[in-house]
Order: sequence, then structure tokens, then C-alpha cells
Amino acid sequence: MQIFDYKKEGIPKQKSLFYGADYNLDQWLEYPEILEEDIALMHEAGVTSASIGIFSWSAIEPREGHYDFSWLDAIMDRFAEEGLLVFLATPSGSKPFWMSEKYPEIRRVDSKGVRENSGHRHNHCVTSRIYRNKVSEINKILAKRYKGHPALALWHIGNEFSGVCYCDLCKSEFQNWLKVRYKTLDNLNKKWWTSFWGHTFSSWSEIPLQDPSIDSLAVDFLRFMNDQHISFIKNEIESVKSIDPSVPCTTNFMATHYDTDYWRWSEIVDIVSNDLYPLHDDRNDVHKRSIASDFMHSLMRGMSGGKPWMLMECSPSSVNWSKVNKLKRPNVHRQEVLQAIVNGADTIHYFQWRKGRGGFEKYHGAVVDHEGSNSSQIFKECAAIGRELKLLEAIKGGLCPKAEVAIIYDWESRWALGASKGPINLNDKYPYASDLYTHNCQKQFYALTTAGLSVDQISKKSCFDGYKLLVVPSLYILDEDMELKLNDFVNKGGILVGTFLTAYVNETNLCHLGGFPAKSMRKLFGIWNEGMDYLFPDESIDVKDTNPDPELALNGNCSTVVEQINLEGASSLAEANSDFHKGFPIITKNKSNKGSAYYLGAQFEDKILVNFYKTLKQNHNLNDSNEGLELPEGVVLRKRGSKEGDIYFLFNYLNTISKINFGSEDWMNLSEDGYLSGIVELEPYATIILKKLG
Repeated sequence: MQIFDYKKEGIPKQKSLFYGADYNLDQWLEYPEILEEDIALMHEAGVTSASIGIFSWSAIEPREGHYDFSWLDAIMDRFAEEGLLVFLATPSGSKPFWMSEKYPEIRRVDSKGVRENSGHRHNHCVTSRIYRNKVSEINKILAKRYKGHPALALWHIGNEFSGVCYCDLCKSEFQNWLKVRYKTLDNLNKKWWTSFWGHTFSSWSEIPLQDPSIDSLAVDFLRFMNDQHISFIKNEIESVKSIDPSVPCTTNFMATHYDTDYWRWSEIVDIVSNDLYPLHDDRNDVHKRSIASDFMHSLMRGMSGGKPWMLMECSPSSVNWSKVNKLKRPNVHRQEVLQAIVNGADTIHYFQWRKGRGGFEKYHGAVVDHEGSNSSQIFKECAAIGRELKLLEAIKGGLCPKAEVAIIYDWESRWALGASKGPINLNDKYPYASDLYTHNCQKQFYALTTAGLSVDQISKKSCFDGYKLLVVPSLYILDEDMELKLNDFVNKGGILVGTFLTAYVNETNLCHLGGFPAKSMRKLFGIWNEGMDYLFPDESIDVKDTNPDPELALNGNCSTVVEQINLEGASSLAEANSDFHKGFPIITKNKSNKGSAYYLGAQFEDKILVNFYKTLKQNHNLNDSNEGLELPEGVVLRKRGSKEGDIYFLFNYLNTISKINFGSEDWMNLSEDGYLSGIVELEPYATIILKKLG
């Protein structure tokens, strides 16, 4: 049997871009006509594939040890007959009531020590040996039954794994995990600084799962739960691959979900997949929401090592869980699909294919509405996208060009910063991330994109070779390996940008001694930060460029966090110009060997960051991702390789018309089979697909 290296060769049965949805036929077993109606509609919409069985455990095993595969057999066989493919899910995301009532240990315990009731989803204890065994058993039964089935293309492992548990099983396993990590109790007490408030442990059994006063514990607990999820997923993967190792496995990530370090998860799946639900309200800053989606897609590109990945869930219309559930405006959904494609997705799947009649998600968007026909505007839009994806077949397997610029996104720095008392919480302010760390990463990404720079996202473990500019937003944890890599990068000629809250603590969340930024970073950046000022939401500090360029001046204001910086070899590019901060350097540059290290000592408004990165782009000869076009803020050009050469996608992320001057450049408009020159108007949320000639 030939075993594929999926990360290099892709999914063996994928001959085109995958296009489909979650298909929950187990909810429609009393309506036998639905399957045939849906197959006809799927063909009309250009569907190639469907994710099946995600929450179907109770339909497959309605009573312990009693199985019913008739409905699943029917789908698998009919799909094979119709040339459609199946991403067959293991059903661990939602356990049956009979199981959770008979085996209560599989139900999570919350932070108050209360075991959850049966019901809901994604709420099993990943430590429970009983649940792991039950999952392994059902997975093997499914794998044996459908081994070699012509419709089976992929194993969809579980669904949106997440969350933590505070049960006694997790507590015992956490204490064992700590023994392996720290070897001795004395070492743990030292690394956790438990002498604070007299919390020194005299026995491993005393260590709790939570204590807000020990922030080192909080970070290690998230590391532990992340390891438990990885172990659980590996157990699932091994259970199906022990039967048939030829079918690849994935599990759907959730972009920047807080307690899941997806860099590590990406190492255990064959193919990276993600769920993304951007929310457009057609009001202010809609373009920032769209670039935030680019940020998430860039993260998936990084996790897949630049190889194609899968958008496993998105909504063709509204969601049902936001505070206000708006329908998408014209052009928005097509734009979101093409955003994913140009960022490396070879799969577009929706949640969901058909709206259910009841339950929590009966009003969540779907391709087929309760009305049930092809008459809805949403179905027609999805069918049009299906036709367009067929015209883009040459892009399947095509790689995104490696950027010259990279951002390091680090979950552990995020956890350590979140566990530390001090930085303010920005929960209700931003559309995706609810934390200061991720918001800072997104602000840097937005400014880099607006400055006309392509951006990759990488982890601390990634190789920095080939990048000219490396941005480390609030890289709060500085460990020895990272310290060496950053120094090496700059000494070899790299351009490093650090920001406020960079290099404050070690891997156990203890503050470094000797000043911030810590250790050799102080010398590398040529500064010493002697204090942090956290500002009220309506408060800001003026910023003045110390040597202004009339076009790219670093003038404006900053907010949220302001550091008081002293120069120790660096030069000041901008300084604070109000309150008692007046006169303190706030943007600095330090030459170090062959490279340069810049430091951004506050959270700046966008125009300052955009001008800062435009200046770096000019001064360090960074490639222009706009291909020489003058693009207004909110209009973005991206490209992806294909069998027919590079394909460009021009996005108007604005809710207003944008005008672009193509001059006399030779651009072919693949969306309308024509050529572009002179002034071209882009409708709100319009996307055009281009090829550059000559």
C-alpha cells in the first residue's frame, strides 16, 4: 500500500478545489426524500464534497453497543455513485446522553468545581480514559466499515477541540505532568516563585489546577491542557490509521482561539484546516475586519508550511451567535471565499449545507434555507461561486509566494501576558481577538498590509532565513533559544521590530532581572524601559516625529500602553509630546552589526504605524506587494501561484467605491475576460481576479 506524505503531495483523491459543506443528514432521517433533493442541489451548486457525521454519535450508536449505519451507508454509497467525496468525521465532538449519564467522569468540571450536565457539545474531559477508549472504539468501527470506500477522501477528526477541565482526573494528571517537567518540588517552587503570599508547596498533591495569585501555574495549566488535547487528537488519529493509514486526517482549528496552541497541533495533522466567521456590519472599519481575516489566513499558511490548507467552515450568509446577526452585503461572501483561496486554501466548506428545523443553530446561515429550493439569493450566490471555483482549477496546489516580512505569533506569550496582573483587558473592543496580545499582532499586520508589504506568520521555532524584516509584537516571553535567534537574525543583517511588552518574562512567567527589554535585548534594541503607563480608553498621548518626513511623518497619538524609554545607544525616531511622558523617546532605532533593531514603545494609531512601515519599506528596499499600483487604504492586492503562473486578486474591502489607476500596465481581468488600463472603479466589496502580462 502506498502511503502519501500529505503535506507534500496533498489529498490523494483531490482532483480539483474542494467545495462543499457540513451535511447533517442524521437530522433528517424521517424525511427520506431529502438526500436525493440535496444531491441534485449539490450538483447545481458545483459541490464536490461534504463533511458528514460530525455530531452523529447518537445516530450511529443509539444505545451502548447497538449500531445503525443504514443512513450513513446510504450517504456514502450515493455520494460515490454521484462522484461526490466525503470528509468522514469521528463523532467525539458530541457524546450521546446515554454515555454521559452512565459515565459521568467524561463530563467536564468547571472552574467552580461543578460537573457539567449532559448535553451541549465540545465539553468532554480529554483526560478521561473511559472517553478516550469509547472514542477509539467507535473510530475503529467506522474505519473498518468504510475502509476503501470510494467516497472516503479524508478523516475529519472530532470538531473544534477546545476548552479546559478542572476535574480530579485532570488534577492528578496535571500533577504528574509537572513532575516530569520540573523533576523536583523545590525546582517547581523556585520556577513558580511560590514564596509570594506563602504558597510554597510541600507535596505534589497540594498543587491545584487554578490559583490566580500564581500566574506561573496559570500558564503551565494551559500548556498541560494543550498537551492533553494533542494527546487526545493523536489517540483519535491512531485509531483510524491503525485500520487504514492511506486516508489523511485533519481537525478544524479556530484561528486564534485562546487556549489552543495551533502551532503544535499543526505538527500532528496531515493537513491544516480552519473555521472562520468574519462579521461584517457594513459600518466603520469594515476593511479592518477583512484584513483581520487575512491575518487568520496568513496564520494557517504559516502552520501548513506554505502548503495548501482547508477552510473547513464559513457561513454563506449570517451567523446566529453574534450580538447582531447581519446578512452579508452584496459581494462580501464571494470576497471572503476568494480571500481564503488567494491565501492558500484549496478547500471551501460551509457550515452548513441545509438549515435544521430545530436546535441551537436552526437560524445559522446555510446554502439551503428552510424553504428548501434553489430559489434563494444565497443559494444562487453559492452556485455562482461554485462555477467560478471551477474556472480557478489551475490554482489548486499552487503556493503563495514567501514574503520578505514575517510576524511571530506566540500563544505562550499571549497566555503569560493574559495571566499576569497589570495589562488591561480589551474584551469588547475588537471583532476577533479579545486580548491585548493578539490585537497588537493584528495592528502590526494591518499596518504592514496597508504599507504594501506581504506578511507571513511564523512561530518561535520557525527558521528566520529568507526574511528581511521580522516583527515580534509583544513577545512577552523571552527564552534562551529565542534570544539567540533574534540576535543572530539582526547580526546577519536582518531588520527586527519589537513593540511594547517585549522580552519581560521567562518561560515560567517570572520577570527577567536587569531591566526591560530583558537580557541581551536591552543592548540589541539600545534602550531601557523604566516603566509602563496603562491609559484609560478615552485617554491618549501625543506623538511627535523627531526628524519628520513631510509625507511619512510619525506624528499622531498613542493609547492603551505607553512605556517610558531611555536611550542606551539607539536613536529616537519619535517621542511623546504630552503629559509627563513629554520628551521620552517612543519609537527608536538601533544599528547592530549588519542589521537594525527598531522598538515601538506604545500602541500607536494606524497612520503612525503605516508610515513607519512605509519608511522601512523604502529604507530597506522591501518588495512592494502592490506591484507599483497606488492603492487606497482598504484596497489590497494579493497573489498566488498556479499552473498558469501567478494569479492576482484585487480586493476592495471598503463599503464605498474605490478608484484604481492601472495606467498603461498590461493587466488581464480574468473575472470578466478583458484588459485593464487607466482609472478603474471597484464597487463596494468587489474582487477582481487578474493576471499581469509581460
